[in-house]
Amino acid sequence: MSKKQSSNRRGEQKLFYTEAFKQKIVSEVLSGKLNKRQASLIYGIKGNATILYWINQSQGLKGYEAKGKQLANFAEMKKNIQDKKLEEENKELRELLRVAELRADLWQHAIEVAEQKFNIDILKKYGAQQSIPSKSKGRKRK
Repeated sequence: MSKKQSSNRRGEQKLFYTEAFKQKIVSEVLSGKLNKRQASLIYGIKGNATILYWINQSQGLKGYEAKGKQLANFAEMKKNIQDKKLEEENKELRELLRVAELRADLWQHAIEVAEQKFNIDILKKYGAQQSIPSKSKGRKRK
């Protein structure tokens, strides 16, 4: 079964697409893999509304009856795609946060080990007073 079958008439050729081909295109567009324009360019489908007509046919809708429902369907698809992107971004950010927390724990542990081993204070103690600068640094020498 070929994707297109053409009639051999004189003049303009009419293309007849197989039902399997139409269903493939409709499923790719409705799943979000392709938009209508991409599908028409990739598969060489003539006509601006051909794919929209096939989508309406596949859903059992005719004419103006399909217009409002189809827009809602594409808007819902766009929202679903955006939700998936946000979920992926959220997952990636959670992983980055987990790695950052591990790094912070590692540095904290390294500081504690260094303080014990070298018997020095590395961490700033909260509430500590700022040291007073020496008076000789502030004076200009003559």
